[in-house]
Amino acid sequence: MNSNLETKKMIETNVPTEGTVVKQETPTRMTTTMILNDLENGIGRDGIKEKYNLEAWMVVELFKHPTLKGKKVKKKRALPFEFIDDTVEAIDPNQTTIEQIIEEEELETPTVEDTMKLVEDQQAEEFGSDYDEDEF
Repeated sequence: MNSNLETKKMIETNVPTEGTVVKQETPTRMTTTMILNDLENGIGRDGIKEKYNLEAWMVVELFKHPTLKGKKVKKKRALPFEFIDDTVEAIDPNQTTIEQIIEEEELETPTVEDTMKLVEDQQAEEFGSDYDEDEF
């Protein structure tokens, strides 16, 4: 009797270190997506067994499926420090590149009127605003 009590205490105090498992009744239909999502969320084979109330052989059969074969639980490990790649020059996100300018400004073919206006503006700037080409 004492060993049963000790075993029960050990089971109660054993906190799983993988993803959180919410027990369910064994579903009548399971999909590979369900299992892949569990693996992605840190729930391993033992957790899947517990979550879906499966027997060990059932879990083995699930992982024989070609989509699940060889899949492992994703362990989420966070570094306890900030890791920075200092081998690449930092690029200012506000800096404009030539490619961006070319994409933003689609060059239009100037019309004759646009060209004449530009010439007149340049001549007026160079010779003064009262420039009249007939004087020359």
